[in-house]
Amino acid sequence: MPYKPFGTRDQLEILSLGTELALTEIIGAAVGYWLDTKLGTLPWCLVGGVLIGFVLSLVRVISVAKRTGKNGRS
Repeated sequence: MPYKPFGTRDQLEILSLGTELALTEIIGAAVGYWLDTKLGTLPWCLVGGVLIGFVLSLVRVISVAKRTGKNGRS
């Protein structure tokens, strides 16, 4: 069975993932660093912020992949 091409909405969502991944990591690191400066726990909150950003990015990628797989391909 041949694959159907992705729709325009799916293509835009896939293209925006790169920006979302970068921003999630940067925001997580910034919040972690800010907490570290307030609490004096450098680098533990920074590491935690980066890990939380990574997990949130991974969840987003998986959800987009599942949705695109259902809608864009048969």
